[in-house]
Amino acid sequence: MRATALKKCLAAAAVTAALAGFASEGALAMPRVAEAGLVMNLSGEATRTLTNDLAQLTFSIERRGKDSSAVTEEVVRAGNAAQEALKALGDKVEVKTTDFSTWPVMTRAKEGESSKISEWGVKQSIRVTVRDVKLASKVMEAAGRTMNFNGVTFSVSRPVRQATTDALLAEAIKNAGERAVIAAEALGLSEKNVRIEGIQVSGASGPAPRYYAQPAMAKNRLAAAADSLAPEVSSGTADVSLSVTLTVRIMP
Repeated sequence: MRATALKKCLAAAAVTAALAGFASEGALAMPRVAEAGLVMNLSGEATRTLTNDLAQLTFSIERRGKDSSAVTEEVVRAGNAAQEALKALGDKVEVKTTDFSTWPVMTRAKEGESSKISEWGVKQSIRVTVRDVKLASKVMEAAGRTMNFNGVTFSVSRPVRQATTDALLAEAIKNAGERAVIAAEALGLSEKNVRIEGIQVSGASGPAPRYYAQPAMAKNRLAAAADSLAPEVSSGTADVSLSVTLTVRIMP
């Protein structure tokens, strides 16, 4: 019994030693990089959260009546009043008329009869671009006196977006480059062995505004004539991201 147990212990020890030797050799045996080098594609990403600095608001006025001239005059007067009020806010507020239309409203024809014009509809819409979002609430108040507020969207202005994209590009390339160095060091080499052969901007997204504004409706403000406060508007933020693919060659 003792001899058998001793043999088993010696056999186990031999197997353990063999495995230890194999593991030791495997740990030391680092794959060699080919003489032409090892080509790898590595990605890099960068993201920024920006404060929206541009706002676009839309307003409209629509009326119907039997006298087309009178209805048109009412709509034109309301639109002109809104634009004059907006001009007073300065050159950071730009106004454009996006729609001015008239149409006949027809009666429903009875059997054997033809439909007729019962009244006329007139509509005018304007888009207001605000290059200082702090003025958004004043724009709503000014135009809302004579026109209906339809909505507001916020975004990042082009100069800010371009400057941010440039910074993100440099950051994403640096991120991919650091990964290339990590790969080289894992192969027992260093950053001196890394050569960049190509850079591709593989993806860019944003800005994607998150909308937090909750403006009071114009009708509610007009109903409370004593309330002269402008609606509070929050512009929110936008996420801008960019990714690149770096083609590198790790030389031996």
